[in-house]
Amino acid sequence: MSEQPRWRIKEFASLVGVSEATLRAWERRYRLLEPQRSEGGFRLYSRSDERRIRAMQAHMSRGIAAAQAAGLALLESSAGTIAPGRSAELVDALLDAGRAYEATRFDALLEAAFARGRLEGIRDVVLPLLAEIGDSWERGRLSVSQEHFASHLIERRLLAVAQGWEAGRGPLGLLACPPGERHTLGLVCFGLVLADQGWRIAYLGADTPVEQILDVSVAIRPDAVILCSRDTRQLTASAEAITLLAASRQTIVGGGGASAELAARLGVELAEGDPVSSALALAGRAPQASAPTP
Repeated sequence: MSEQPRWRIKEFASLVGVSEATLRAWERRYRLLEPQRSEGGFRLYSRSDERRIRAMQAHMSRGIAAAQAAGLALLESSAGTIAPGRSAELVDALLDAGRAYEATRFDALLEAAFARGRLEGIRDVVLPLLAEIGDSWERGRLSVSQEHFASHLIERRLLAVAQGWEAGRGPLGLLACPPGERHTLGLVCFGLVLADQGWRIAYLGADTPVEQILDVSVAIRPDAVILCSRDTRQLTASAEAITLLAASRQTIVGGGGASAELAARLGVELAEGDPVSSALALAGRAPQASAPTP
C-alpha cells in the first residue's frame, strides 16, 4: 500500500531543509522523489520521499557526490527499512544500527520513532536509547567510535526536529550547558518537549560561560533559564555567576550533576526527573515574575 501524501512542496522543502528548486532538480535528474498530484495539480510528498531525501543528505554529508548519493538512497529505499512496532524493539534496532555504523538505517528508525509524535518519540525511544548507549559504553559493549557515531546521529535528528522552536508567542526558555559540559542531548530533549507545550526556545548549547548566559538573559529577558550538567563540579565552579543569574531570572538546574542540596545552595530550582517529566512540570505552571535586572 502506498503512503498517503502529506505535504505540498513549500512545506516539504521546509521540513527537509532543501530548496524547492533543488527538490525539483533532484526529482528530474535522479528520480529521487515520487510525488503524487492533488486534484488542483499540486505536488504532494510522502514519508517515503522524506526518507530518500534524508538518506541522500546523509551520504552527501560524508563527501559523496550528489548523483551517487541519490543512487544509494534509491537502492536503500528499494531494500526498505522495516521499523519494529514496539518501542523496546525499536531501541534495540537503533543500537544494532549504531554498532554497524549504518547511518541511513539509523536515520530511518529515528524517523519511525518521531512518526509517533514528538513527545512520544523522545519519551519512549530517544531517552531509553541514550540510557542504553551510556550503559553499553560503560560495559564495553559499544566502542567509543560507536558511541560517538550514534550520539551524533541522534543530535542531528533532534536539532532537525528543533527547527522553528524559537517561533511563536509563548513563554521563552533560555537553555545552555555550563563551562566544561559538552553533553547536550538531554537538554535538547527538554527543550523539544517544552516547545511542544507552546514555549519558545533560545538555545546556547554546550560549554557556555555563565557570565555570557547572564548577558543573553539581560538582552532577551527569558521567562526561565535552564542549565544542564552531568557533573556537579561544572555547576559549583560557576556557583557565583549562577547565583547572580538566579537573582534576576527564574533559573533551573538539571542533569546528573544537579541535586536539591546544590540547587538550594545556588538559589535556583531543581529540574526533577527525566527531561520529559521536568519539561512538562515547568510548562504546567505559569511563568514566575522575574526580579528586576540589575
